[in-house]
Amino acid sequence: MLEIAIASAVAAVIAGVVTAAMVPFAAKIAFAVRAVDYPGGRKFHGSAVPRLGGVAIVAGAAFGAGAVALVRWATWGSRASKAEVIALFIATAMVFTVGLVDDIVGVSVAKKLLVEFAAAVLIVYAGWWFSVLGLPGGGEVRLGVMGGVVTVLWIVGVANAINLFDGLDGLAGGVVAIVAASILVYSLTQSNVLTVILMAGVVGACLGFLPHNRMPAKIFMGDAGALTLGFLLGAMSVHAALKSSAAVAILIPILALGLPVMDTLAVMGVRFLERPKGRAVERLLRVFKADRNHVHHLMQRHGASRPTVVRVLYGFVLVSCAMAAAVALTKSSGLGITLVIVEIVAILLIRTLGFPRFTRALSSSQREELRETWFAPSRPQTDK
Repeated sequence: MLEIAIASAVAAVIAGVVTAAMVPFAAKIAFAVRAVDYPGGRKFHGSAVPRLGGVAIVAGAAFGAGAVALVRWATWGSRASKAEVIALFIATAMVFTVGLVDDIVGVSVAKKLLVEFAAAVLIVYAGWWFSVLGLPGGGEVRLGVMGGVVTVLWIVGVANAINLFDGLDGLAGGVVAIVAASILVYSLTQSNVLTVILMAGVVGACLGFLPHNRMPAKIFMGDAGALTLGFLLGAMSVHAALKSSAAVAILIPILALGLPVMDTLAVMGVRFLERPKGRAVERLLRVFKADRNHVHHLMQRHGASRPTVVRVLYGFVLVSCAMAAAVALTKSSGLGITLVIVEIVAILLIRTLGFPRFTRALSSSQREELRETWFAPSRPQTDK
C-alpha cells in the first residue's frame, strides 16, 4: 500500500505542475480559436474569459497518471487488464473530444448525449457495472441487464451533473478534487491501483488549475474539462464500488457525488415540467440546458456571497464523502439508505430555505424582480 500511496503522490504532483504550466498555452489557443466566454446572460464575469482550461486539466491528469502507470506497469499491470485500460482511454477520449468541439464551435445537446452514452456503454462492456443492489437487513437483488442500464445512466448523469454544476469560479474544480481524493483514499485501502493513480492525476490537475480559476477566474475549464472530469468520476466511482461489499456498492458513489447529482436532478425535473404540453423529446433535451436555478444560484439569491457559496458547498461535499466512507467501512446498506435520505433532505433544504426571510428585507421593486427571476421559465442558453 505504501508503494501505491507514494506513486499516487508523484502522479498528483506531476499532474498539478503540468496543468499549471499548460494553462497559459490553453488560454492563448482559446483566444486564437475564439473559444471565449463573454459577459452577459448567466455570466458573472466582467470581461472575456477563455474556456479551454479543460485542455490543460486533461493533459495534466493524463501525463501525471500515465507517467507513473508506464513506469510501474510491469509490477501493476496484472491488477488491471489491458482491455479495461483501453476501453477507459477510448471512452474518455470520446467525451473529451465532443466537449472540446463544443467549446470551440458548439455541439447540439442530442449529439453530445449520443457520444456520452456510447462512451458509457463502452465502460460497461469492459466489465464495470452494478450487478447487485443491497437491501436493508442483508438481502440482495440481482440487477441483471438492468445493472448495465443503471451504470450507463449513472456515468452519463455524473458527467452532466459536474458540467452543469460548473457555475461559479472554482466550484466544479474544487468539488471534483474533493470527491476524487475521497475515491483515491478509499481505493487505496483496496489496493485498487488503476483508480488510485487515475484519481491522483485528477486531484493534482484540479489543484494545479484552481489558482487560475479562483474568483475572478482567468480561465474556465469548459465542457472539455467539466464533462471529462465528470465522466471519469462516474466511471471510476463504479470501479471503486465494485471492489467494495455488494450490499453498499451503489450507495457509496451516490453519497459521495450526492450534491451535484441530486441538485442537477432537481433542476432537470423543474425544466422538464415547465412546458407540459411540449413535445416529449424537446422537453427531455431541454433539461440539459444550463440555467440559473442550481443550488449555488439559489444561495446567492438568499443573500450569500459567491466566495461563501463556494466554501459552504465544499464543506457539504466533504461531509458527503465522509458519509460515503462510513457506509464503506460499516458495509451497512441500512445506514447507507438512511444517509442518502438525509443528504436528499439537506439538499432540498439548502435549495428552499431562506427565500421568504430574505425577500422580506427587500423593497417591493426588488421583491418583484427576484420573483420574476425565481419563477420565470428557464431560457435555453447557448453557452455555459
